[in-house]
Amino acid sequence: MDYYLFRVLDETQLSKIQLELEKKGLKHSFIIEDDAIGEIFIGGHSTKSIESKNAILIEKKKADVDWNEQWSLFAENFTEGKAHISLGDKTLLLTPGPGFGDLSHPTTYLMLEIMKHHVVHESIIDIGTGSGILALGALLLGATSAVGIDIDSAAIKHAKENAKLNHLKATFSKILPSKLPEKNILLMNMIFPEQKQFKPKRLNSLAKLWIVSGILAEQKEAYLVQAKKWGWKILSEYKKGEWLGWSFTVS
Repeated sequence: MDYYLFRVLDETQLSKIQLELEKKGLKHSFIIEDDAIGEIFIGGHSTKSIESKNAILIEKKKADVDWNEQWSLFAENFTEGKAHISLGDKTLLLTPGPGFGDLSHPTTYLMLEIMKHHVVHESIIDIGTGSGILALGALLLGATSAVGIDIDSAAIKHAKENAKLNHLKATFSKILPSKLPEKNILLMNMIFPEQKQFKPKRLNSLAKLWIVSGILAEQKEAYLVQAKKWGWKILSEYKKGEWLGWSFTVS
């Protein structure tokens, strides 16, 4: 895995450029605003070679990632080696690690905000669980059970560590367990291309409700067309900055 750092050429297109780099394989992306020189940088890690016409590659090197350092820069309320995520009268603790979900990205906020209205006394399935923040957050918000899946073995390990840290019982694996509740709240915080690649319609039979984010406002029309093809109907819509999130029922 390599560490990448890009200088953004047009800061008004920051979200678009970050999304472009993520589509090309940049993982755990983060933004650095250097007020001293008036420039903005996007960093991250990838196993693929990445280039962009909209950002200049400043640095590329073999990554021996110091996750503690990375999370100390970007995670919410990072003290004593942990991120402290406030969920009403409860706090979710997250250890630094490779799983996405330290609240440095607006879509994680959107997901948690929508979840507050729907997860109490429900069973949860979190697609692309990363650090486990959504699955574990759902349990603290009152869900009865939570399952998280991810294709990244390191993320699964990270999520399990966070479950243990918070004394929460959740299942994390690369595939869904064979036995699941009949109806669940399904969570999916992924960019549009990743959602299409995952093909969520195949899990509609398990879904009482879908809660999703990772979609830019400019993608709204195309995404809602796709959501209709997946058999979804809008229940609610939320926005934070340039990012959108929804709850959908299954028609």
